[in-house]
Amino acid sequence: MTGCASLSGSRIEPAEKSEETAAGIPDYSKAKGSIRLMTYNVGVFGKYIDNSVPLVADLIKEAKPDIVGLNELDSCNRRHSAYQLEELNSCLGKGWNFVFQSMFPYQEGGYGIGVETTHKILSTKSYDIPKTPGVKHMGLLAVETKDFVFMSTHLNVTGSISLEQAKLINEYVRKDYWGKGKPVFLAGDMNSRPGSATIAELERYWTVISAKEPTFPSTAPDRCIDYVLILNNIPKYTVVKSSACTGFKSGDVKVASDHIPIFVDVILP
Repeated sequence: MTGCASLSGSRIEPAEKSEETAAGIPDYSKAKGSIRLMTYNVGVFGKYIDNSVPLVADLIKEAKPDIVGLNELDSCNRRHSAYQLEELNSCLGKGWNFVFQSMFPYQEGGYGIGVETTHKILSTKSYDIPKTPGVKHMGLLAVETKDFVFMSTHLNVTGSISLEQAKLINEYVRKDYWGKGKPVFLAGDMNSRPGSATIAELERYWTVISAKEPTFPSTAPDRCIDYVLILNNIPKYTVVKSSACTGFKSGDVKVASDHIPIFVDVILP
């Protein structure tokens, strides 16, 4: 692989932003024939309230994603004794499957990323993004379904470090997925704004398909740092709709986490 790795003939349609309803809640109706992908940094379910797991579950159920990547999950540590992703899965109810990846040990337990999906999980793979001196390492989790591969990640807040992490992600996907022909999505908190060196590195092999709308901080969003991307290894797809989820009927997204979720509806060939 050399140069700017894009596949000629790939197609991306202008994403339609959700319309505001009379009640001030955006229309999150799912585009017909599409799959809905979402990413949500849930802030260990404790940024503004003691336990936002039930609230986050309600928000996810209202948005109706097929699959969602989740960042900042505690697992059986001193800060939160619960296995948080399992607790979320229980609140989501029947039909949801989940995978957790611990990125590093934390307070006698774990801290990491995860995926929840209504699709059957065929296989999973955890990639290590090695520790940089003085910085806790981040992670990359791949979940394969019948129709696509979905990768959840969380990159470092320091730009020079997240750039190196983005380079590693590109190395991993070139090796494992580029020639396979199955759609591959990458979702997560990249801790980088559009036009940054980190996003530019990812865009050597990926296309950002989520709306570049503010996702942080949830109380007054002013920057886009959460994204969904597609690997440039398939010839056709259509992005129908994308939106940062600024309001819900089922609860207050501003207190659920310090990020707000963002989704994208994609029609695959």
